[in-house]
Amino acid sequence: MINTPRTGFCWTSGFLKAIALGVQIILAAVVNAESPASAETDPSCENFYGNLEQLQQVDKAKNTRIDSHLFDNLEGKQIRNIQFNSLSIFDKDNPKENNALYMTLNKLHINTRPHVIRAQLLFREGEPLNVKKMQESERILRKRSYLTNAYIIPVVVCAEHVDVMVVTQDSWALEPQISVSKESEGTESGFAISDGNILGTGNSLTIGYEENTERNLISYDFSNPHIFNSQIATRIYYGDTSDGRDTIFDVSHPFYSLETPWAAGFYTQDVTQVEPIRHMDEKINEFRHQAMDNEIYFGVATDVTPGFTQRWLVGVSNEEDKFTATDKTVQGIPEERKAAYPWIEYQYLENRYGVFKNINQIQRAEDIALGQNITFRLGYAGTQFDNPDDVVRYIGSYTNILDFDQHHIFEGSVTLDGRHHSEMENIDTTVVEIDLAYNYFQDEKRRWYVAYSYDVGQDLAQYEELTVGDVTGLRGYPSDYQRGDKRYVFTVERRYFSDIHIFNLLRVGAVVFFDIGKAWGLEQYGPSPVLSDVGFGLRLSSSKVRIGNVVHIDIATPTSATNEPGVGKYQLTIGAQSRF
Repeated sequence: MINTPRTGFCWTSGFLKAIALGVQIILAAVVNAESPASAETDPSCENFYGNLEQLQQVDKAKNTRIDSHLFDNLEGKQIRNIQFNSLSIFDKDNPKENNALYMTLNKLHINTRPHVIRAQLLFREGEPLNVKKMQESERILRKRSYLTNAYIIPVVVCAEHVDVMVVTQDSWALEPQISVSKESEGTESGFAISDGNILGTGNSLTIGYEENTERNLISYDFSNPHIFNSQIATRIYYGDTSDGRDTIFDVSHPFYSLETPWAAGFYTQDVTQVEPIRHMDEKINEFRHQAMDNEIYFGVATDVTPGFTQRWLVGVSNEEDKFTATDKTVQGIPEERKAAYPWIEYQYLENRYGVFKNINQIQRAEDIALGQNITFRLGYAGTQFDNPDDVVRYIGSYTNILDFDQHHIFEGSVTLDGRHHSEMENIDTTVVEIDLAYNYFQDEKRRWYVAYSYDVGQDLAQYEELTVGDVTGLRGYPSDYQRGDKRYVFTVERRYFSDIHIFNLLRVGAVVFFDIGKAWGLEQYGPSPVLSDVGFGLRLSSSKVRIGNVVHIDIATPTSATNEPGVGKYQLTIGAQSRF
């Protein structure tokens, strides 16, 4: 008889404490699962959940990195059985959630169906266990907005076989959305109803209505990243407006995983929106912008290794921008633009990931791509593609994320987006952006965050100009307070990730911050002094609804240029972002 080493059940220190589902949820999932009868007949088999008491006594160290090592000693064993445990939104075994309201919501909600989860896994029964496929399957599931979390654990381990369980917990996906804003020009209002997981299928549908002084809009937005339980992603958007219609159609077979051998897709968009232009807390211009984009592509993974993946893609894109005046246009409108071109793209992705907590989200597992990732696209076409002249199109990005000593993460990135026309002038829009960020983890809850960004642009249309103020940086100043073709922002934050869980619905964090920077370089906007501010804020993140969104409530006071027009003693900013 072969005894399975217990080291295969090792958890990284603090892992069970860290996961958003909590120790009790994971253990309950395992206990409630049926034990395969073969575990009793095969003398080499050992039940994983026979070690629950040891797991509950796991080391209490407070770590930011929470990778698990459950499958480290199980590589190559045949996957005999895959079990699925879909946990409800609210936990009936948690006294804080076992109440009439929460249990009623559980009954009204349909959990994600097992076949929907199964279709997204990168492994199947009968295959040899591959640890990287297990980890990437977890990452794929954790990306889904209809799941609060997802983990894969071994249930029964035998000499030659292993049974695994996929544990997922649903989020509340049906929600109304209401928006109202009032400015001097009039009131804007909107209402929508959204279901992000229709009948547990992963399909998402949003129906909305918006009204402002310019136009009315009724919109329908359907999407599914794995339609018909396949690896095909689809989005269909249709907006019926008082002055036309907006459409988006996107269907693709993406590079679903690092080992996916090929990808292909088609995308088309025709969307019109009003572009308000603000400066020094005043609206100085406005125009209507119609963006029409079409793209078709095909790509292959030419080099797939345990350490990295390389891909090549080819495609054809058509980009058109048209502009028309509104009754509030006072400074003219940008020139029309068109670029239709074939292109080739190279991608390099380092296959190195880490699972962290309390970095961009509050008390949730976060999958972060470590190491280097490179993307560069180059396209060219002449007048034979109905362009006004020859055009060169280039888009690229480079990112590198390093973690070291369990207390530090350094992020660096460079992005490039531009075009060059052989004859036409003043439409060679190009933007280069450099971003640096550093996270220092003092302990499980207290962190320092430092970030610096620098952008420089060329031949920017007015709606593309670089701005600072409000959500674009410098939270003590109104939105788009300064404009230019150059910009820098430096931020220091002291962050706190608390254990507060309001009604077991809202996670709470706090921040104290200092910002400094400016936008400059365009003569028409005059001198641009350096601006700075200090402030504090709250961060709210739902543990049951809209997973991944973090609500920012910031109050900041300017420490420079306080006598400038439009600058008050305090600036209140409220908005939802994807990061803390």
